[in-house]
Amino acid sequence: MDNGIVAYQCPSCGAPLTYTTESQDFGCAYCGSHFTKETLDKPLEGHTETISPEEAELYEKQKKFGEDNRLYLCPGCGAAIITDSELSASAECAYCHSAVVLSGRLAGQYRPDKIIPFKKTREDALAQFKAWTNKKKFFMAKGFGSEETLAKMQGIYIPFWLADCCVEGRVNATCFNTISTIRKGDYIITTKAKYDVVREGSIIYQGVPADGSTSADDALMDSVEPFDYTEMVDFDLSYLSGHSAQRYDVTQDQVFPRINSRVLEATEKAFLGTIKGYGQVNVSGKAMRINNINWQHVMLPLWFLSYKYKDKMYYFAMNAQTGKFGGNLPVNNVKLALISFGIPLVIVLLLSLFMGFFGGMV
Repeated sequence: MDNGIVAYQCPSCGAPLTYTTESQDFGCAYCGSHFTKETLDKPLEGHTETISPEEAELYEKQKKFGEDNRLYLCPGCGAAIITDSELSASAECAYCHSAVVLSGRLAGQYRPDKIIPFKKTREDALAQFKAWTNKKKFFMAKGFGSEETLAKMQGIYIPFWLADCCVEGRVNATCFNTISTIRKGDYIITTKAKYDVVREGSIIYQGVPADGSTSADDALMDSVEPFDYTEMVDFDLSYLSGHSAQRYDVTQDQVFPRINSRVLEATEKAFLGTIKGYGQVNVSGKAMRINNINWQHVMLPLWFLSYKYKDKMYYFAMNAQTGKFGGNLPVNNVKLALISFGIPLVIVLLLSLFMGFFGGMV
C-alpha cells in the first residue's frame, strides 16, 4: 500500500539525499551532488533536457544494470549474490555452500562504479592453495585439501568502498636523549635532555578500502590487500561472466568508522616517522580530522574457498589480481597436542633417564 512516503536516493552514488534549506534542493553528503525535486520526480524519458548528459547516461546505466542482472539470497548465511540474468536460476553460496534461490532483480543503485577484472586463473589459485597447505599438511584436519574440497573454489567479486580523503592533524611528542649515566654507591643516576616536538600537516589519501559485505571477514579481506587500482575499469556486467558478485549490504555510513580509523592511524604513524634522533619518543597529545571524502563503489576479484569442519567455517581467499592470499586452516588437535606436549615430555623423560644413569655411576 502506498503510504505517501518518498525516500530519495542519490542517482550518482545511491546514498540517501537530504533536503538543504539554504540551497532549496536535495544534497548528497557523500559525493557532493545536488538535485532539484523536479529532477528527482520527473521521469527521464522525454525530459532529458532538464538534466545534464552525464546524469542521463548514469540513469541509463543504472536502469540497464537493474534489467540485466539477478539477485540471489543465501538462506544459510544471508549473502546477496549478483549474477547475470542469463545464468541459471540456481547457484551455490561461496561462503557456506548452501543452495541459493532467485530473489529478483537489483535496483540500479547497486551498480558499481568500477571493477578490477580477474587476472589470476582458477589453476593459479589451486596451485597457491596446495603450496600453502602442503607446508602445514601434518597438522591439517583429515579431508581438508581433498579434491572434493578443491572443487568448491569459486571466483567472486566482492563489493568494496574506496574513499579518497584528506587528513589534517597535529601530533605533540615528548622526546628524551640520554646525556650521561653514572653510578653512586647503590644508585645509578641517568641524566636526560627533554624536548617538546610538534608535527603538523595534512596527508591526502586515495583509494582507502573497506569491504561492503557483512559476509566477508574483514581480517581475511585485509590479508589479500593491496589491489592495484590503476587497473580499474568502468563497470560492465560482462565481467561477471563465469563468476559471481556479491551485492553490498554495508553502507558508506557503516564503513566510515573503519576508514576513519585506518587513515588516522596511518597519519599518526607518518608524523611519528619524521621524529628521529631521540632515544625515547612519547606521544603527549594529538588532534586529527578527516575531510573532503569522495566515495567509489567498486568490485574486486577473489578466488574463494570455504570449508566446514566441526560446525566451524574456514576460509581461503586469493587476490585474483596480484596472487596475494590469506586464510585459516582446520587443525587436527590430537597432532597439535602431540607436538606441543608429547615431544617436550619425551625430552624430559630422556633427560631424566640420562641423568639417572650417569648419576648412578658417580
